[in-house]
Amino acid sequence: MFVRLGRFDVARRVWVLAGAVLVLVVSCWACSGLSGRLSYGGFMAPAAEATRAADAIRNEVGEGGADVLVTFRSKELTAARPAFREAVEDALRRAPEGTVDRATTAWSSANPLLVSLDQHATVVPVLLRGDGETGRTQSYLALRDALRAPGFEVTWTGPSAIISEIVQRSQRDLVRIELMVLPLMMLLMVFVFRGVVAALLPVVTGVLATAAALAALRAVADVIEVPYVTVNLVVAIGLAAGVDAGLLIVSRFREELRAGRTPAEAVAITVDTAGRTVALSGVVMTFIAVGLAFFPLGFVRALGIGAAAGLLVGALVTVTVLPALLFCLGDRVDALSPAWLRRQDGRRDGALWGRVARAVMQKPIAYTCAVSALLLALAVPFLHTVIGFPDQRMLPAGAPARVAAERMEHDFAVSGLGTLQAIATFDHPVDRGRGHADLLTWTRHVSGLPGARGVLVAGTTGNKAVVYVGQDQRVESESAKSLVRAVRALPVPGGSGVLVGGASALAVDTMDTFYRLLPRVLAFMVITSLVLLTVALRSLVLPLKALVMNGLSIGASFGALTWIFQDGHASRPLGAEPTGYVDALAPIVMLFLLIAVSMDYELFLLLRIREQYRLLGDDRESVAVGIERSGRVISAAAAAVLVVTACFATSSVVMVKEICVGVFLAVLIDAVLVRAVLVPAVMRLLGAANWWWPFSRSSGTAGKSRSGKGGRKWRTGKGGRPEAAPEHAARLPAPAGASAERQPR
Repeated sequence: MFVRLGRFDVARRVWVLAGAVLVLVVSCWACSGLSGRLSYGGFMAPAAEATRAADAIRNEVGEGGADVLVTFRSKELTAARPAFREAVEDALRRAPEGTVDRATTAWSSANPLLVSLDQHATVVPVLLRGDGETGRTQSYLALRDALRAPGFEVTWTGPSAIISEIVQRSQRDLVRIELMVLPLMMLLMVFVFRGVVAALLPVVTGVLATAAALAALRAVADVIEVPYVTVNLVVAIGLAAGVDAGLLIVSRFREELRAGRTPAEAVAITVDTAGRTVALSGVVMTFIAVGLAFFPLGFVRALGIGAAAGLLVGALVTVTVLPALLFCLGDRVDALSPAWLRRQDGRRDGALWGRVARAVMQKPIAYTCAVSALLLALAVPFLHTVIGFPDQRMLPAGAPARVAAERMEHDFAVSGLGTLQAIATFDHPVDRGRGHADLLTWTRHVSGLPGARGVLVAGTTGNKAVVYVGQDQRVESESAKSLVRAVRALPVPGGSGVLVGGASALAVDTMDTFYRLLPRVLAFMVITSLVLLTVALRSLVLPLKALVMNGLSIGASFGALTWIFQDGHASRPLGAEPTGYVDALAPIVMLFLLIAVSMDYELFLLLRIREQYRLLGDDRESVAVGIERSGRVISAAAAAVLVVTACFATSSVVMVKEICVGVFLAVLIDAVLVRAVLVPAVMRLLGAANWWWPFSRSSGTAGKSRSGKGGRKWRTGKGGRPEAAPEHAARLPAPAGASAERQPR
C-alpha cells in the first residue's frame, strides 16, 4: 500500500503539490477569521457546581457577585469624606451604557468590609453585562477605558480582569514566539541536514500542519468555546509534530539516495518505511488527541480538536506532499550545503548511539535498575502536588491585575478573590421572620466549620441569599477544598440546598471532573495505542513495554513540574514566581502531550528496530543497529520539540509556561534516558520475547527456530534464514554497490 502511495506521489506530483497549495490557501483564509471568534472563557465545565453558583448569583440574585473588583484609592481623602463618595459614584455614573449590570459600593450596601483598613481605599464589586465570559470581558475593557476618577488611583482585578490580561499577554507572546521559533527551527534543521534545502522541507510540513490545525479551530469556533490561550498550544503542537514527521521522511530519503537508489526508488522505499511510521504515529496521536474531547472544558476540547487536525494533516502531508517535493528535488535535496557543515559527518552521531546501545546491553540489569530508580525519584514530588484553579498568580509579578489582587489581600480585611461564594435557597423570604432566622442559623453553622474565617451576607432576594465565607488558608490548600465540601454538605435549615462557588470550588470541581473521567480517557488512549502498536509491531510484548516506559517518563516530568513551579525550585530563572500549586488544567493537557510524544518516539525507534530484526534475525544486534540508524533522527526530532517548547516556555502566562516546561523536561528525559538507555537494556533482557506473536507460527515467516546466545530463540524463515527483508526490498532492484546488509536475504 505505502509503496503504491510513494509511486502515486511521484507520478501525480503536480496534482499533489497543487493540492497542498490549495489546502494552504484555504487554511490561511480560514485562519484569518479565527481571532474574532476566540473566547475568553472555556476554563470551567458548564455543569460544574461552581459554574452554576456563579450563574445563579448573576441571574437569580443580581448582587453579591463580582466580575471585576475596582479599587479607588486616595492619598488625602478617607472613605468617610463626602468628596470621596461623590468622586466614586460620579465615576460609576459615567460607565458606558450596557457595560454594568450592578455595582455595589460601601455606601449603597452599608458594608464596612468594602473599605480598606486605613480608610483611604474602597473596593467596588461590579457585575458586568454581556453574553458569556467573552461578552463580559468586552464590557470590562470598555469600562476600564472609560472609568476615571481625578485625584484617585483606580486599579482593577477579579475574574474578568485577570482573564483579559492573560489573553492579551498570550496574543503578544504568540507573535513574539513565532518570530523567534521559526528562525531557530530553521537553524536547527540546517545543522541536522548540513544543508539549507533539506532543512526547509520539515519546516514546510510544520507550517502546513499548523495552518490546518488553526483552520480546524476556526471551523468549530461557532460550536464550542475556543479560548485564546489554546491557540498558543495548538501552534506549538502543529510545528513540533510537523517538523518531527518531516525530519524522519527527509532523513530516510537521503539515506536511500546515498545507498545508490534512484529518486523514484528512494521515494517508494521512504514512504514504505518512514512514511508507514509517520502515518501510524499520526493515527495513534490523533486518537490520543480525540480522547481530550471527553473533558467538558472548552479549553481542553478545543486543544484536542486543533491538535488532532494538526497531527492528522501533518502525517498526510509527510506521506504525500513531502515525497513529491523530494522527487522533484532529487539529488538537489543536498543543495546549498555550506562547506564547513559538509565536513561534519553526521553519521558519527548515529555511530555514537550504536556504541551507547551496545555498552548498555553489556550490563542490562544494572542500567535498567539505575534508570528506573532515577525516574521514580524524579516522580516523588508529584505525590505532594497541590492542584489549584488559575488565578492572579498565573500572571507574572508586576502585572496590573496581579498587583491589584495582592494589594487587596494586604489592605482589606476580606479579599473577594479568596472567599467562597455560597448561594443558599430557603423555604421563606430571608429578609424577615422565619426565613431570616433560618439564614442566621445557617450562617452561624458555616462560621463554625473548620477553616472558615467569618461569613458575610453579600446579597439577598426573595428566599435566596448570597453568603461569602472567608478562609484561613490559601485558596488551593487542602483546608480550603475541605471547607468547600463541608459547606456543600451542611444542611440548610428550612431550605432546599446550597451552591458553592469561588476559586477553591472551581479547583475542586475541575479535579473531580478530571478524576471521574480519567479512567475512561486513559482506557481510550491506552487501548487505542496498544491496538495500533500491536498491529504495527506484530508483538504483544513491545506495546506493553512502551506503555510502562511512557508511564515512567510522564511521572518523572510531572514530579519535576511540581518541584519547579509549586515548590519554587528554579522557577525564578524561568521567569515565574512560585505559585504554591500546579494549575488544574496543566495535568490534563500534559497527559495528552506526553503520551503522544512518547508514543511517537517509541514508534520511530521500534519500527526501525523491527526492520533490522527482519533483516538480521538477531534481537541484540537489531536493537543496536536500529538505535544507530534512528538515534540521530530521534535526537534531532527531540531537539526540534525542545526548541519549540523552550520558545513557548518564555510566555509570560504561567499556565503556558508550566505546560511547555513540563513537555520540555519529558522530551529530554525520554530522549536521553528512556530511548538511549532504558529501551536497549530492557529489550536485551527480554531477548526473543520482544517479538512474541502467538497468532501465527511466525511473524510473516515459516519454518523452524534456532537458538542464539544464552539459549534464546527467534523465528527464522525457510532454510534457516532470518525473516525476509521488508516487502519493498523484494519489489525494488538493489543498487550496485549496496551493502550486503541492505540486500534481500
